[in-house]
Amino acid sequence: MDDFDRFITKKENEKPGFKASVEKRKGELLIAARLRETRESLKLTQREVSEKWALSQQSISKIENAKDDHISLHTLNEYARVLGYELHFMLKSANISSSAKTHNR
Repeated sequence: MDDFDRFITKKENEKPGFKASVEKRKGELLIAARLRETRESLKLTQREVSEKWALSQQSISKIENAKDDHISLHTLNEYARVLGYELHFMLKSANISSSAKTHNR
């Protein structure tokens, strides 16, 4: 069990339903974490990104922490572009089986 799993277990014990909530938003949280990691690897601050993009630093923070339930694909793509990257999405079957198909877009 890694640190993340221990954290989820601890929070689930404190607040039943926490784990299900995280699972439901797993994709969003992973995208947000990847954007933050990329920004940090480029040695950019949230303020520097906000200046390049003409958004507030608070908006950048909300994106990176998945605090906004209504972040559009356009916004995520634009953030990636500001960092010098492209965002690619993969559609995967929600069924857990070895024969599940994956569709790349």
